Amino acid sequence: MDLIKAIYDRRSIRSFKPDPVPKDVLARIIDTSRWSPSGSNTQPWEFLILGGTVLKEVKERLVKATQPGPGKSPVAAHPDIPYPPMPEPFISRQRALGKAMQAYLSPPRSDRQATNRIIRQTSAGHFFGAPNALIILVEREICPRAFLGLGMITQTIALTALNYGLGTCIMSMVTYWPEIYRKMFQIPESKLIAFGIAIGYPDTDAPVNNFPRSREPLDTFVQWSGI
Repeated sequence: MDLIKAIYDRRSIRSFKPDPVPKDVLARIIDTSRWSPSGSNTQPWEFLILGGTVLKEVKERLVKATQPGPGKSPVAAHPDIPYPPMPEPFISRQRALGKAMQAYLSPPRSDRQATNRIIRQTSAGHFFGAPNALIILVEREICPRAFLGLGMITQTIALTALNYGLGTCIMSMVTYWPEIYRKMFQIPESKLIAFGIAIGYPDTDAPVNNFPRSREPLDTFVQWSGI
């Protein structure tokens, strides 16, 4: 796949087909992506790769934390990497994205079954219905310096996935309750649970995967000097 085309084609997928990604395909994606840049070749990343009944249990625990049922309050989020409040202009961009997505999500009000299905498929706690997920870990002691390396390998994973007909969604919400992963996978406190990546075959017919995207013009964030 042409690299420039892949950069333009990559988008956050929020509705997936149920077909699991073969283990060898996931392995090839990670094997390629490990050649991403990292400061002084430190390679600070670690991955927990989930699927099947294990991912199903993770999803159930996440949903239980956010939607605990009648008479119970959601579990307070306390991610290892705090999510800061968004000042302007960033909060306006975030709200604009939410508004654009919502316009492509709403079924007819009378179609309750479709509404429930969309809620399940587009819930962040369900990894947007992805059949597989990657959880990125990093040693607490080398942060925040290691975050640049995590970002670079994550972008490489998202682009490499396109080569196999896969889509991704890079997510922070799925790590808001790190104790879920620590308890299930015996992850020590010495490691930060940084963020997650939903991965699978995109449902290309889903409206939420087709709404128009936008980016700020160059003059908004580029200052030229001496050129």
